[in-house]
Amino acid sequence: MTWIPVIPPQQAEGELRTAYEMVYSLYPPEYQQAIDAVRKADGTTDSIVAVHSLMPRALLHSMSAYGAMLAPDLPLSRRQHEMIATVVSALNSCFY
Repeated sequence: MTWIPVIPPQQAEGELRTAYEMVYSLYPPEYQQAIDAVRKADGTTDSIVAVHSLMPRALLHSMSAYGAMLAPDLPLSRRQHEMIATVVSALNSCFY
């Protein structure tokens, strides 16, 4: 759970809205859906992308890099991406 204020994509305007749109356009379709296991009782989920919402340019650049690493023409599958993310998160004692 984030402990800083965030602006979710649905409420974003201007530069932030553009940054969200550009970043999410890079993500494969299967990454567009929230995973039920992390859905809260109110239907929302925490978002590592939204954590950057107070700094739209940081959101755009850091999350675009991640989106580029998920490109379908690269040799890793989603399972491999998730395994790498899991190992890195575990090493960093991070829920994500």
